[in-house]
Amino acid sequence: MADELLVFEQTLEAVFLRGLHGRVPPSCKARLRQAGLDLDQKLRPTYPLDAWMTFLRITAQELYPDEPVEQGAFKLGEACIDGFRETMLGRAVLSLLRVLGPRRALMRATQNFRAGNNYTESRLKELGPRQFELWMNEVGSLPTFTAGLLHAGLRTAGAESIRIDLSGYDGHVCTYCISWSEASVSSGVAGKGDSKAATRSGSISSL
Repeated sequence: MADELLVFEQTLEAVFLRGLHGRVPPSCKARLRQAGLDLDQKLRPTYPLDAWMTFLRITAQELYPDEPVEQGAFKLGEACIDGFRETMLGRAVLSLLRVLGPRRALMRATQNFRAGNNYTESRLKELGPRQFELWMNEVGSLPTFTAGLLHAGLRTAGAESIRIDLSGYDGHVCTYCISWSEASVSSGVAGKGDSKAATRSGSISSL
């Protein structure tokens, strides 16, 4: 694992410039600027993980003030996949997930997450048909953001009725208990309009 945990520019682009395009209010922009992220300037190539978590927390508080910040972070994870889909790299990665299906998509978790940072390591344990435990080494202070990424990624890969539970979280490491009822790789790649419906059909249990 890298000595300094860094999140790449394309991850912030996926969330803030694409997934949340037109939805970030001035009050949120001002708070983000004070925290070190100026959305009116060119993004830096990398940002420290702790700063990234601060940006997500501020945005969750601003965009979803009536919800727990953990649920807001989950929605930002889904927004990240929505935005990633609009990039050249994202189109390639998500098209591959659609071909692979949910099981093999999870097997590529480390590789897929490393497109957006320099530190992710993961271990996958298959418990049964469509039931897995995914251990991840550094998920920051908002592990539900990663849960949102996983949820949207699995949906893209064809999974339906997705459930993600968090266990063993210690501030760094987290194990995601993942299951789905059925999958169809021919279901197509979900678009932005599918996020709310997918959240209703799936479920997440946070700490």
